[in-house]
Amino acid sequence: MSTTATTVSGTWRPVAVTDALIAPPLGDLPATALRDVRVGLVRDLTTIVAELPRGEKLVLDDYHLRIAAFDPERCGRADAFSPSPRTTRRAIGVVAVDRCVRGRSTVPATAVSEILAAAVDDVAAAAEHPGHDTPRLPWWAEWYCRLGPGGRAVVEAEAVTWSSQLWTAVAWERLDHVPVVGGRDDWWACPGARQLTLKGRAEVRVPGAGRQALLVVAGGAPSPGWRIELGFPALVAALVRGERGVPVRVVGTWPSCGQFRVLDVDARALEDSARAVVSATGTWVGAVIERH
Repeated sequence: MSTTATTVSGTWRPVAVTDALIAPPLGDLPATALRDVRVGLVRDLTTIVAELPRGEKLVLDDYHLRIAAFDPERCGRADAFSPSPRTTRRAIGVVAVDRCVRGRSTVPATAVSEILAAAVDDVAAAAEHPGHDTPRLPWWAEWYCRLGPGGRAVVEAEAVTWSSQLWTAVAWERLDHVPVVGGRDDWWACPGARQLTLKGRAEVRVPGAGRQALLVVAGGAPSPGWRIELGFPALVAALVRGERGVPVRVVGTWPSCGQFRVLDVDARALEDSARAVVSATGTWVGAVIERH
């Protein structure tokens, strides 16, 4: 089985994206494929991570993978994370789309408004009754509540735009099973190299006949390395969940340019992603050593 790709220029068609998500596998993944990838990956990563200074840890996600591959000079600069409308839009947006998929809200704009209003109420309740059994707050909630009206409006606008793009990318009524929208990310701590953790995530997981398909939302336009960007969450899911956890395919959408790509997950896709992970880890370890 070979790695294939589908490209749509202009505005994508939700039916085409959905058909890719629910299409049957092109073939079976060899039983030894994941085992061989795992063994080689653990061996190589253990050697590289052993060079990290004591106490240093690395989390390699899709963002850090892209930086190492396409802008490695940025690895030498430690960018501290801070909440912003841009960094919170996905966290709010996936919850909004999940509400729409489950019929709890009619459209993303309504869902986002409800989510933000609930966050304000929950933060107020937690402040009024500290230590009581109050709802667990989203990581962005307290930051959002400290914003003025203008800042809150920008957060809402970003989240509505992001969730609307995801909502309109899929013909949800064509799915036979209720998908998982958002949900828990996949975290894999490398055996023998516990200073390194791989983090994979997908916006939508669509159950299928034994294996799921993943949908991821990307920014900008597809890069020459888009296969690695789509293969990475599949690799991490496979490492965490085992052979039956290998996604049948990953569909990537680039809303700002109206394109999508399809990566059928086979042995080659896993091997290519594993090599990219080893290379990116080496780049980041080197950057950490230089800072010391």
